[in-house]
Amino acid sequence: MIIPRRSTTSASASDKKILFPKSLLLFANAPILLLTFVQMTAAFSSVAVAAGREGFRFQLLNDRHRQSQLFSSASSEDLVSQESKDRVVRVFGNWEELHGNFLLRPPIETGPPRALIHFLGGAIVGKAPHISYRYLLESLAKKGYMVVATPYDLSFDYLTTCDTILSRFEMVAATLARQYGALPVVGLGHSCGSVLQLLITSLFPDTPRGANALISFNNKPVTEAIPVFEEVVAPFFTYVAARNATRSSGSEILSVGLQLAKSATVGEVPSDHLLSRAAQLLAPPGFEAFAKDATVSVPLALRDAFESLVQPSTNALSQAGLVPLSYEFLETLEQIPLLIDEVADGARDFVPPPAEVKAAARRAYRARRTLIVKYTEDPLDESDEIEDLLQVAGQVIRMKRPMVQIDVQRRDLPGGHAAPLLAPPLDLAERAETLLGADAAKEQLFYSQADQTVEVLAKWLEESNL
Repeated sequence: MIIPRRSTTSASASDKKILFPKSLLLFANAPILLLTFVQMTAAFSSVAVAAGREGFRFQLLNDRHRQSQLFSSASSEDLVSQESKDRVVRVFGNWEELHGNFLLRPPIETGPPRALIHFLGGAIVGKAPHISYRYLLESLAKKGYMVVATPYDLSFDYLTTCDTILSRFEMVAATLARQYGALPVVGLGHSCGSVLQLLITSLFPDTPRGANALISFNNKPVTEAIPVFEEVVAPFFTYVAARNATRSSGSEILSVGLQLAKSATVGEVPSDHLLSRAAQLLAPPGFEAFAKDATVSVPLALRDAFESLVQPSTNALSQAGLVPLSYEFLETLEQIPLLIDEVADGARDFVPPPAEVKAAARRAYRARRTLIVKYTEDPLDESDEIEDLLQVAGQVIRMKRPMVQIDVQRRDLPGGHAAPLLAPPLDLAERAETLLGADAAKEQLFYSQADQTVEVLAKWLEESNL
């Protein structure tokens, strides 16, 4: 049943160490950088192939919402605004954007939704789950399930991340409850998302989960996820984020650069505030003093003339699917300067750290049914460990409530860590199967492993009788 979350678990002294840490550190399940790059490239390129066919709708609202964006490395006087940023409406296929979530309703012909699947993606790619995991989520929606995919920023603090996710989810859950009535909620997570689902089910009791499916569970410490973290990554990030009288913070320069790129992507001139900040940050050596108070002002007539000039090109690129994909890619990259600043501020491990995540799950995990999916060629996977832990959690619950039955199942599938991401959008896959045949299409478009994942999830959901 969809029930808005009110508070985190009331906890004992030992619990409070997990629920309310004094330091906010975490690298939200940082799988190796190379693997993350492969995931992002695979997901975005798969969508790009289909973009021109399906005709993404990418609209700019006429009523411009002026807003400022804070950069974590900047002081109050160094706020970088993005006043030129239009409110962007990004609609991919049948996806909707609602209360900070991406929503996909099941087809009308399947009848009322069978359940609500709340999805959380992996590190980095979880910022754009409606693109990265389109085949997986669209396939589940076609089978009659309501899908809510909540994007999140990679951060060193699991608990704050969970709380932000749930704040967004509660808003859309309340809306859907009014429209469809009570629906059972199934948590579905991949990689970092599976860790977050585990924590939500263990530490946030006002957010019930009828069941959870954990794909490629990975709860390694930072030093194991990134072997050179202490020796290379942390010192490098600290250096990049450092600033002094003659040197601007590299993370802030990156943030401003991404904001400039986003403005260019949607065919508009950046705001005067943003251009001024860029001029201050990018001053050549020897000119820092002159650039410190530099201001840039683009006349409104010139701004409107430029945007009118490039609008036809922007519209054409939008129809081809390039503008929305580029914009989402830049949105995803905006997590990087935030991570740099967190490491520079002292983040060296997850919060809660892996040992405390396990302790919390062992003590308080509440989902009655759990499916663990492991890929046999995934070096990051820790499904063996989480399976044993959840079996123990089930025994703990039965000691307190003998009538409660906890079911933990596991499925091993061929593939690697990025298997759920390696697939085209569902409609392109269906067209390819019509032309080539199912087996040939899956082989040539490399989505046989993602398809197997869908079938395993669908069968388990059917058997769960939610």
